[in-house]
Amino acid sequence: MAEENLQEHTDKFDVGIKDQFGDLIANSPNPANPNPRNNSDCPKPKPKMSTVEDLPPPVSVSLETPTVTRPPKRFASTLGPYYQFITTDLNKMLWIGSALIFCEISFDQPKIEFFCEPKVDYNYEILYENLFNMRIYRINISIELRDGEGDDKICWKINWGNYSTDGLFHIARYHQKWRGGFFSCNGFDSTVPEQIQSDLKHGNVWEHLNSVHDETPLHILLWGGDQNYIDFIFEDIPYLQDWVNMEWNKKWTSDFHNDLKEQVEEYHFNSYIQNWERKEVKNALASIPSLMMWDDHDIFDGAGSYPPLLHDSPMMTGLFKTAQKFRLLFQHHTTLEKAREHGLFGYQGYNLLAHCGPDLVIIGTDGRTERNIETVQHVETWNMIFEKLENHVINIKHLIVVFPVPFSFVRFKLAASIFHRLKNLPNKYRNIPIVKQTNSVFGLPELYDDLLDEWTHEAHIDERNRALSRFQELANRKRIRITFFSGDVHCCGVSRFQTRLKHNLKPINDSKLMYQIISSAIVNIPPPRKFLRVAHYFRTKWHPIENTEEQLIDFFQRLPEDGRKLLHKKLLPNRNWCYFEICEETNPSVYKIIKTTFCYGFCQSKQRFTPAIELGPTSTSDGHGGTQPPIHQHSHKHACKETKEAGQEEIGTQTLKIRLWLESSEEHKEGRRFVSYELLIPNLV
Repeated sequence: MAEENLQEHTDKFDVGIKDQFGDLIANSPNPANPNPRNNSDCPKPKPKMSTVEDLPPPVSVSLETPTVTRPPKRFASTLGPYYQFITTDLNKMLWIGSALIFCEISFDQPKIEFFCEPKVDYNYEILYENLFNMRIYRINISIELRDGEGDDKICWKINWGNYSTDGLFHIARYHQKWRGGFFSCNGFDSTVPEQIQSDLKHGNVWEHLNSVHDETPLHILLWGGDQNYIDFIFEDIPYLQDWVNMEWNKKWTSDFHNDLKEQVEEYHFNSYIQNWERKEVKNALASIPSLMMWDDHDIFDGAGSYPPLLHDSPMMTGLFKTAQKFRLLFQHHTTLEKAREHGLFGYQGYNLLAHCGPDLVIIGTDGRTERNIETVQHVETWNMIFEKLENHVINIKHLIVVFPVPFSFVRFKLAASIFHRLKNLPNKYRNIPIVKQTNSVFGLPELYDDLLDEWTHEAHIDERNRALSRFQELANRKRIRITFFSGDVHCCGVSRFQTRLKHNLKPINDSKLMYQIISSAIVNIPPPRKFLRVAHYFRTKWHPIENTEEQLIDFFQRLPEDGRKLLHKKLLPNRNWCYFEICEETNPSVYKIIKTTFCYGFCQSKQRFTPAIELGPTSTSDGHGGTQPPIHQHSHKHACKETKEAGQEEIGTQTLKIRLWLESSEEHKEGRRFVSYELLIPNLV
């Protein structure tokens, strides 16, 4: 019967839908879903007689956190609170956010109280009356935004009925400069061996982030994608195990049945809960209001970057629709029906814009909901983004744009071309053992989707460059400094756009100066150091559009492990997170590095504008805090190879300070486990 249904579907299309061996062609329309309206447009399944096999009993997989199991299982009858920052309303002088809490449906509504000097208003909104036997509340919170500098401490207490919990978070007053954190890749994917997971541990970098927050409270925490690795779903759900190994044609026309949908939904639900309830994550969610933007592992590896046969299949659209539902719930405290009402916007996707006081705006871009092999975001979404920026960015000093995938990165054109050719092979040839070893669970080359994910892939570079031109025009007209925050690539570094061939143009006056901060991963395994060394020998400077230079810069001068000088300075594989703050500093843009060269007894000096890069503080030997001295300090005397000169004109800029915190892969002599590197980004004058 399945063969007849498949034949009935394929007969409606050109012969070109199958190759000479009778296999469906990856680049052809999916016969079971030929004209989907969006990535979640899953066709209605056909009736069937059998039911899917039950999930196996959960087994603990982490000595570090025994409650983490596979398949994931919920252990608590109450959950939360998880705090979200939404925006500041500077006209009404309000800080606006929300809290997400869960309790079993037999429980009464939990009672929350706030204890603080500012006035607090709040109300309850039920998002789900009964979702897997839990009632889910969104508590909408408005807090008086008081004038002046400093923080307001917002203490909270929740009475759950038979017990209570309490805690606090900090909000910045109107004139206080904001402090925040950014990270990405909060988990291990299914390719990481269990022994490596055990050695690296989930919590090491998180605990350092929390310890810095204890010293200097963060006002906001930006989650840059891959918050909840769902990869193991293809190993844990029996039907999906079978589906992975199905014959090619059957696999991509197989229905996403309702009983499977229920299993997948519960898997996502329990997976988020286990992730959010990890001690180190729960602590952050309860004490630092968050803003989140998802990436592919919140859905499945490479989501959106597959050819039409796969991308539009009932299984992939069904999995995508489920991931979207739970992304909106756990990451944005909303539902499909209420997302627009709660401020998320886009043609089909869910983007966000947040004011952080009078000096900073953050925009988060949804690079998955509208993604396909040709497009990352629909042109209408781009128009909405720039319309929002036009209307809401007024007298703002800094704009942070969160792109989960780096907006600027190394190009791997040769590798992309090779994997593209492998993808286009007939399915029969992709199953030759030597080729099959490189395939993902979806039967295409493992790295094909990773390369196509990149903004700098030839399929997406034109869209990126059009957006870059619009960002440049916005920056020039509104005199706002734009910085991109991204993760995804499991390494860290800094890239830079700037005006080309104007060496006398000070960075503080260059509207094309935009830095790309790459911070990944807070949990997942880094790539081999040798791989990143090789990446340094690829081209790292480009001229993408008129009068613009793009370059991956030499950001890391010394090894985090021992402070020795680095030869390869652009990318490092250490796990990491990023601290940032707005501060009034000496203008970092006009420091001149004086390079002194000795030649035949004469001294010659050469001056040029360079990024304001410094070695930042380090942690204590137990991996906490950020107040210890840098791993190396320049003397800036005659014997020092680097000397700085600065003038009086440099006083009083609104600087965005970036501090990348790297986990040392080995303990160095002083025993410090975390080392930081700083970049000072001037506002635009």
